[in-house]
Amino acid sequence: MTRRVLLATGNAKKLTELRRIIADCGMDLEVVSLKDIDPYPDPEESEWTFEGNALIKAREGMVHSGLPALADDSGICVDALGGMPGVRSSRWNGPEQEDIANLELVLRQIEDVPRGRRQAQFVAVMALVMPDGREFTTRGEMAGHLTNRPKGSRGFGYDPIFVPDEQLPDAEGRLRTAAEMAAGEKDAISHRGRAVRAMLPIVARELGLPVPEGLHVEPDTVPGADREGPAPTLPASEWTAQIPAVQRPESQPAARPTRAAGPTSGVTPLEP
Repeated sequence: MTRRVLLATGNAKKLTELRRIIADCGMDLEVVSLKDIDPYPDPEESEWTFEGNALIKAREGMVHSGLPALADDSGICVDALGGMPGVRSSRWNGPEQEDIANLELVLRQIEDVPRGRRQAQFVAVMALVMPDGREFTTRGEMAGHLTNRPKGSRGFGYDPIFVPDEQLPDAEGRLRTAAEMAAGEKDAISHRGRAVRAMLPIVARELGLPVPEGLHVEPDTVPGADREGPAPTLPASEWTAQIPAVQRPESQPAARPTRAAGPTSGVTPLEP
Protein backbone atom coordinates (compact mmCIF):
# COMPACT_ATOMS: atom_id res chain seq x y z
CA MET A 1 0.00 0.00 0.00
CA THR A 2 1.39 3.38 -1.01
CA ARG A 3 1.70 6.01 1.69
CA ARG A 4 2.19 9.75 1.20
CA VAL A 5 4.61 12.16 2.82
CA LEU A 6 5.33 15.80 2.12
CA LEU A 7 8.84 16.99 1.41
CA ALA A 8 8.77 20.55 2.71
CA THR A 9 11.27 22.21 0.40
CA GLY A 10 11.09 24.51 -2.57
CA ASN A 11 14.33 23.06 -3.94
CA ALA A 12 13.38 20.94 -6.96
CA LYS A 13 16.80 19.26 -7.01
CA LYS A 14 16.40 18.06 -3.42
CA LEU A 15 12.97 16.69 -4.32
CA THR A 16 14.43 14.78 -7.27
CA GLU A 17 17.25 13.46 -5.09
CA LEU A 18 14.90 12.23 -2.34
CA ARG A 19 12.59 10.51 -4.80
CA ARG A 20 15.58 8.87 -6.48
CA ILE A 21 16.96 7.50 -3.20
CA ILE A 22 13.53 6.19 -2.15
CA ALA A 23 13.10 4.49 -5.53
CA ASP A 24 16.58 2.94 -5.28
CA CYS A 25 15.60 1.50 -1.88
CA GLY A 26 12.45 -0.02 -3.38
CA MET A 27 10.11 1.72 -0.95
CA ASP A 28 6.44 2.19 -1.88
CA LEU A 29 6.25 5.80 -0.73
CA GLU A 30 4.76 8.75 -2.60
CA VAL A 31 6.61 12.01 -1.98
CA VAL A 32 4.33 15.04 -2.34
CA SER A 33 5.91 18.40 -3.10
CA LEU A 34 4.95 21.89 -1.97
CA LYS A 35 3.44 22.42 -5.42
CA ASP A 36 0.85 19.75 -4.58
CA ILE A 37 -0.60 21.61 -1.57
CA ASP A 38 -1.96 25.09 -0.92
CA PRO A 39 0.90 27.61 -0.77
CA TYR A 40 2.05 29.03 2.54
CA PRO A 41 4.79 31.51 3.50
CA ASP A 42 8.33 30.18 3.83
CA PRO A 43 9.10 29.70 7.53
CA GLU A 44 11.95 31.69 9.01
CA GLU A 45 14.97 29.48 9.54
CA SER A 46 15.91 31.09 12.82
CA GLU A 47 17.83 28.26 14.48
CA TRP A 48 21.61 27.94 14.66
CA THR A 49 21.65 24.18 14.13
CA PHE A 50 20.77 21.99 11.16
CA GLU A 51 18.43 19.99 13.40
CA GLY A 52 16.56 23.09 14.52
CA ASN A 53 16.00 24.46 11.03
CA ALA A 54 15.01 21.08 9.60
CA LEU A 55 12.36 20.72 12.31
CA ILE A 56 11.03 24.23 11.70
CA LYS A 57 10.43 23.40 8.03
CA ALA A 58 8.96 19.96 8.72
CA ARG A 59 6.58 21.30 11.38
CA GLU A 60 5.25 23.97 9.02
CA GLY A 61 4.85 21.42 6.26
CA MET A 62 2.87 19.10 8.51
CA VAL A 63 0.60 21.89 9.79
CA HIS A 64 -0.25 23.14 6.30
CA SER A 65 -0.64 19.75 4.62
CA GLY A 66 -1.92 17.45 7.37
CA LEU A 67 0.58 14.87 6.09
CA PRO A 68 3.66 13.41 7.70
CA ALA A 69 6.28 15.94 6.66
CA LEU A 70 9.95 15.54 5.85
CA ALA A 71 12.37 18.42 5.58
CA ASP A 72 16.11 18.73 5.52
CA ASP A 73 18.60 21.38 6.41
CA SER A 74 22.06 21.02 5.01
CA GLY A 75 25.20 22.93 4.32
CA ILE A 76 28.95 22.93 4.08
CA CYS A 77 31.24 23.46 7.07
CA VAL A 78 34.70 24.68 6.08
CA ASP A 79 37.47 24.13 8.63
CA ALA A 80 39.40 27.26 7.61
CA LEU A 81 36.24 29.32 8.15
CA GLY A 82 35.60 27.96 11.63
CA GLY A 83 32.84 25.66 10.44
CA MET A 84 31.02 28.28 8.40
CA PRO A 85 28.97 28.78 6.23
CA GLY A 86 27.14 25.95 8.07
CA VAL A 87 23.43 26.71 8.42
CA ARG A 88 23.99 29.88 6.38
CA SER A 89 25.26 27.98 3.34
CA SER A 90 22.35 28.80 1.03
CA ARG A 91 22.47 32.48 2.02
CA TRP A 92 26.21 32.95 2.43
CA ASN A 93 26.42 35.75 -0.13
CA GLY A 94 23.22 37.35 1.13
CA PRO A 95 19.48 36.57 0.92
CA GLU A 96 18.18 34.94 -2.26
CA GLN A 97 21.68 34.29 -3.59
CA GLU A 98 22.33 31.66 -6.24
CA ASP A 99 24.61 28.67 -5.82
CA ILE A 100 27.42 30.11 -7.96
CA ALA A 101 27.56 33.35 -5.95
CA ASN A 102 27.76 31.46 -2.67
CA LEU A 103 30.54 29.10 -3.73
CA GLU A 104 32.54 31.91 -5.35
CA LEU A 105 32.43 33.82 -2.07
CA VAL A 106 33.73 30.78 -0.17
CA LEU A 107 36.57 30.37 -2.68
CA ARG A 108 37.54 34.03 -2.29
CA GLN A 109 37.53 33.69 1.48
CA ILE A 110 39.95 30.75 1.44
CA GLU A 111 42.05 31.70 -1.58
CA ASP A 112 45.15 32.08 0.60
CA VAL A 113 44.60 28.77 2.44
CA PRO A 114 47.15 26.10 1.41
CA ARG A 115 45.84 23.12 -0.54
CA GLY A 116 46.50 20.75 2.33
CA ARG A 117 44.37 22.76 4.76
CA ARG A 118 41.14 23.15 2.78
CA GLN A 119 39.17 20.41 4.56
CA ALA A 120 35.39 20.68 4.76
CA GLN A 121 32.36 18.58 5.57
CA PHE A 122 28.90 18.48 4.06
CA VAL A 123 26.25 18.01 6.76
CA ALA A 124 22.56 17.16 6.32
CA VAL A 125 19.82 16.63 8.88
CA MET A 126 16.51 15.08 7.85
CA ALA A 127 13.50 15.75 10.07
CA LEU A 128 10.19 13.89 10.17
CA VAL A 129 7.17 15.41 11.92
CA MET A 130 4.08 13.26 12.28
CA PRO A 131 0.53 14.68 12.48
CA ASP A 132 0.31 13.58 16.14
CA GLY A 133 3.35 15.69 17.03
CA ARG A 134 6.08 13.05 17.19
CA GLU A 135 9.39 14.23 15.76
CA PHE A 136 12.50 12.43 14.56
CA THR A 137 15.80 13.58 13.11
CA THR A 138 18.65 11.79 11.36
CA ARG A 139 22.03 13.18 10.44
CA GLY A 140 24.54 12.41 7.69
CA GLU A 141 27.99 13.80 6.92
CA MET A 142 30.42 13.64 4.01
CA ALA A 143 34.04 14.65 4.56
CA GLY A 144 36.30 16.08 1.89
CA HIS A 145 38.16 19.19 0.83
CA LEU A 146 37.67 22.20 -1.43
CA THR A 147 39.22 22.80 -4.82
CA ASN A 148 40.45 26.18 -6.05
CA ARG A 149 37.90 26.39 -8.86
CA PRO A 150 34.54 24.80 -9.78
CA LYS A 151 34.61 21.51 -11.68
CA GLY A 152 31.68 19.52 -13.06
CA SER A 153 28.12 20.33 -14.09
CA ARG A 154 26.13 17.81 -12.04
CA GLY A 155 24.69 18.21 -8.57
CA PHE A 156 23.98 21.61 -7.04
CA GLY A 157 25.05 23.96 -4.27
CA TYR A 158 28.73 23.64 -3.40
CA ASP A 159 29.16 20.31 -5.25
CA PRO A 160 31.44 21.81 -7.97
CA ILE A 161 34.11 22.78 -5.43
CA PHE A 162 33.84 19.83 -3.02
CA VAL A 163 35.96 16.69 -3.41
CA PRO A 164 34.66 13.81 -1.24
CA ASP A 165 37.31 11.78 0.58
CA GLU A 166 35.33 8.55 0.20
CA GLN A 167 35.95 7.75 -3.44
CA LEU A 168 38.36 5.82 -5.63
CA PRO A 169 40.64 7.76 -8.02
CA ASP A 170 39.75 7.63 -11.68
CA ALA A 171 41.96 5.99 -14.32
CA GLU A 172 44.27 9.02 -14.24
CA GLY A 173 44.65 8.87 -10.47
CA ARG A 174 42.49 11.93 -10.00
CA LEU A 175 39.78 12.55 -7.40
CA ARG A 176 36.56 14.18 -8.62
CA THR A 177 34.25 16.82 -7.24
CA ALA A 178 30.73 15.83 -6.23
CA ALA A 179 29.55 17.67 -9.36
CA GLU A 180 31.58 15.30 -11.54
CA MET A 181 30.01 12.15 -10.08
CA ALA A 182 27.04 10.26 -11.43
CA ALA A 183 23.89 10.74 -9.36
CA GLY A 184 23.83 7.20 -7.95
CA GLU A 185 27.51 7.31 -7.05
CA LYS A 186 27.06 10.57 -5.17
CA ASP A 187 23.91 9.33 -3.39
CA ALA A 188 25.84 6.33 -2.04
CA ILE A 189 28.28 8.50 -0.07
CA SER A 190 26.57 11.87 0.29
CA HIS A 191 25.50 13.54 3.51
CA ARG A 192 21.90 13.72 2.35
CA GLY A 193 21.91 10.15 1.09
CA ARG A 194 23.05 8.96 4.51
CA ALA A 195 20.47 11.08 6.34
CA VAL A 196 17.65 9.88 4.07
CA ARG A 197 18.62 6.20 4.32
CA ALA A 198 18.74 6.54 8.11
CA MET A 199 15.28 8.11 8.08
CA LEU A 200 13.55 5.60 5.79
CA PRO A 201 13.24 2.80 8.39
CA ILE A 202 11.60 5.31 10.73
CA VAL A 203 9.20 6.47 8.02
CA ALA A 204 8.41 2.84 7.18
CA ARG A 205 7.59 1.99 10.77
CA GLU A 206 5.51 5.11 11.35
CA LEU A 207 3.48 4.57 8.16
CA GLY A 208 3.17 0.79 8.44
CA LEU A 209 5.31 0.01 5.42
CA PRO A 210 7.93 -2.74 5.03
CA VAL A 211 11.39 -1.58 6.03
CA PRO A 212 13.62 -1.33 2.94
CA GLU A 213 16.04 -4.23 2.62
CA GLY A 214 19.40 -3.45 4.13
CA LEU A 215 18.03 -0.58 6.22
CA HIS A 216 16.47 -2.55 9.06
CA VAL A 217 16.10 -0.90 12.43
CA GLU A 218 15.08 -2.55 15.68
CA PRO A 219 11.64 -1.37 16.89
CA ASP A 220 12.95 -0.24 20.25
CA THR A 221 15.38 2.19 18.59
CA VAL A 222 12.57 4.30 17.15
CA PRO A 223 11.63 6.93 19.75
CA GLY A 224 7.93 7.36 20.33
CA ALA A 225 6.91 4.44 18.11
CA ASP A 226 5.02 2.64 20.87
CA ARG A 227 3.54 5.52 22.83
CA GLU A 228 1.35 8.58 22.48
CA GLY A 229 3.17 11.47 20.86
CA PRO A 230 3.75 14.83 22.57
CA ALA A 231 1.87 17.95 21.62
CA PRO A 232 3.51 19.76 18.67
CA THR A 233 4.60 22.59 20.98
CA LEU A 234 6.90 20.38 23.06
CA PRO A 235 10.65 20.25 22.39
CA ALA A 236 11.73 18.05 19.54
CA SER A 237 13.32 14.68 20.08
CA GLU A 238 17.09 14.93 20.26
CA TRP A 239 17.47 11.38 18.99
CA THR A 240 19.58 11.11 15.87
CA ALA A 241 20.68 8.22 13.69
CA GLN A 242 23.60 7.79 11.35
CA ILE A 243 24.09 5.32 8.55
CA PRO A 244 27.19 4.39 6.55
CA ALA A 245 27.65 4.68 2.83
CA VAL A 246 26.09 2.15 0.50
CA GLN A 247 28.40 -0.79 -0.08
CA ARG A 248 30.23 -0.74 -3.38
CA PRO A 249 29.46 -3.47 -5.90
CA GLU A 250 31.85 -6.41 -5.74
CA SER A 251 32.81 -5.82 -9.36
CA GLN A 252 34.62 -2.62 -8.42
CA PRO A 253 38.31 -2.68 -7.44
CA ALA A 254 38.97 -4.09 -4.00
CA ALA A 255 40.77 -0.95 -2.89
CA ARG A 256 40.03 0.68 0.43
CA PRO A 257 36.92 2.78 -0.19
CA THR A 258 37.45 5.38 2.48
CA ARG A 259 40.37 7.31 1.02
CA ALA A 260 42.46 7.31 -2.08
CA ALA A 261 46.09 6.26 -1.86
CA GLY A 262 48.51 9.08 -1.33
CA PRO A 263 48.49 12.16 0.91
CA THR A 264 45.69 12.45 3.45
CA SER A 265 46.08 16.20 3.81
CA GLY A 266 43.29 17.11 1.43
CA VAL A 267 45.32 17.42 -1.76
CA THR A 268 43.63 16.42 -5.00
CA PRO A 269 46.07 14.49 -7.25
CA LEU A 270 46.72 16.24 -10.56
CA GLU A 271 44.59 19.22 -9.64
CA PRO A 272 45.83 22.31 -11.48
